[in-house]
Amino acid sequence: MWERELEPSLPPREGPSNPRDRALRITIPLAGFNLSGGVKSLIGVANALAARHHIVRFLVPDFAANPPAPLHPGVQVRALRSGPSWLASSLRKVIYLARLATTATAGADVCLANYFTTAYAAWLSRALRGDHARLAYNVRGYEPLSHGLMARASLPSRLVRFALAWLSYRLPLAMICTTEWLRDRIGDPNAYVVGHGIDLRVFRPTSARARRPYVLVGVIGRHGNVKGYPDFLRAVEWLPPDLPLRIALATPDAVALPPSFAVEVSQPTDELAMAAFYGECDVFVFPSRAEGFGLPALEAMARGCAVLTSDCGGVRAFARPGYNCLMVAPADPPALAAAIARLVQDADLRVRLAAGGVETARGFGQEAVLDRFCAYLVQLAAGRQTAGSPRR
Repeated sequence: MWERELEPSLPPREGPSNPRDRALRITIPLAGFNLSGGVKSLIGVANALAARHHIVRFLVPDFAANPPAPLHPGVQVRALRSGPSWLASSLRKVIYLARLATTATAGADVCLANYFTTAYAAWLSRALRGDHARLAYNVRGYEPLSHGLMARASLPSRLVRFALAWLSYRLPLAMICTTEWLRDRIGDPNAYVVGHGIDLRVFRPTSARARRPYVLVGVIGRHGNVKGYPDFLRAVEWLPPDLPLRIALATPDAVALPPSFAVEVSQPTDELAMAAFYGECDVFVFPSRAEGFGLPALEAMARGCAVLTSDCGGVRAFARPGYNCLMVAPADPPALAAAIARLVQDADLRVRLAAGGVETARGFGQEAVLDRFCAYLVQLAAGRQTAGSPRR
């Protein structure tokens, strides 16, 4: 077992001395467990590593310590104390990051950061402790935009976040990117592109959708501009009110609702619930302004939705306009409205795009991605960093 919080070192490694043949000790510091696609994907990585008999530990703040998906029995969770609950949340986050900066690499062979604040914490932890852990940074989104300039914060705060996120890509960490688009954005030609995948046992085509006199258009509602929900709301205002559509809204937030059309609201909390949501939709709209990959759009394709996506970056890894989706420029509500109306009015187009999406999704099973990810970390621990990228 791993020690209690006051004794942060990991258990002794077992097996041969060659890092490629023995169990590795891997820490994954998080800003906190949440329902994001990035956290969900990291849980998949941790479970895959544990299934291969590696020793994995998540480091999380005590105010966000409940994993949103099942963990392999070999995956441990260590919640770092962040002070009493009556403290302001911003102060608790600072306390947590300070503690993380002294514990992230304790006893680890590899420390896998995944967000710009955890990248700094990993780097500081190794420097302060004198540990010999290999440091990796799994870049899943272009954070100077998504968590910097597009953040819900004051202008000075956004500028500081932009600078810190941009500079985090210059830290001496081995870079692991989700897509080639991200590798190009961070400016590291040696970054390893591991790809992304989905669980095709969960996200598989629906047998048949309900017959109804309207088209059900699905969207995910989130606060802020990054995910593009405000752009969707403005696009709906451009639609003629007699268009035969209803809106299915999946959201964990209390967001504004489109006033002109009937809205069905749900709050999916896991993959099965999200799969059920996509399965009900005829069309799925993904209006994000910046994405490292765009997992919801691919999940919706796998379920047989006709997908409308913005050209938000990482979706280029799988989105093929005219074959498996319609694509519009980000932050362009009139263009988004025109594409929604086209899909609502053209049943043959919906069928054709849905078929292309199902075929595309079959090539993005998560098993191959997890195999590549685990192999890369083993190579990193052995001192063999690899460059280049597989196709996904």
